[in-house]
Amino acid sequence: MLPGKAGITLLLVAMLFVLATPAIADDQQVPAAESGGIQPVSPDQFAQKVNTMIDGAYKAAGPVTDAVAKIMLAVAGVAALLVLFSGMKLFQKVVGAVLSIGFGLLLFYGAPYIVGLVKGLAQYVTR
Repeated sequence: MLPGKAGITLLLVAMLFVLATPAIADDQQVPAAESGGIQPVSPDQFAQKVNTMIDGAYKAAGPVTDAVAKIMLAVAGVAALLVLFSGMKLFQKVVGAVLSIGFGLLLFYGAPYIVGLVKGLAQYVTR
């Protein structure tokens, strides 16, 4: 089970997707006058806009992710030097931190490939 805040955050995001999906997938066309002047768009246009926003956010987060990872690895390196004075407990935490940083970077840079794999599998299954 996920600890504390991470578990709650994941649960809230999952609930958002579950509750927002019926509203997004509604096939009824509402005239612009009844929808407050907002023009209806096709599902393809909506998907294109969402993909554009996600790509922009991903490109903007790239340099920040690299900088944060370098800082965290530097801090872990300094903490590893302190192992000489503090013992193996700190070394275990340093190894855990380095593995966590590596896993986070793997997820960040592997996300496009994972999403592509899921899309490919979904297309294969629906054929």
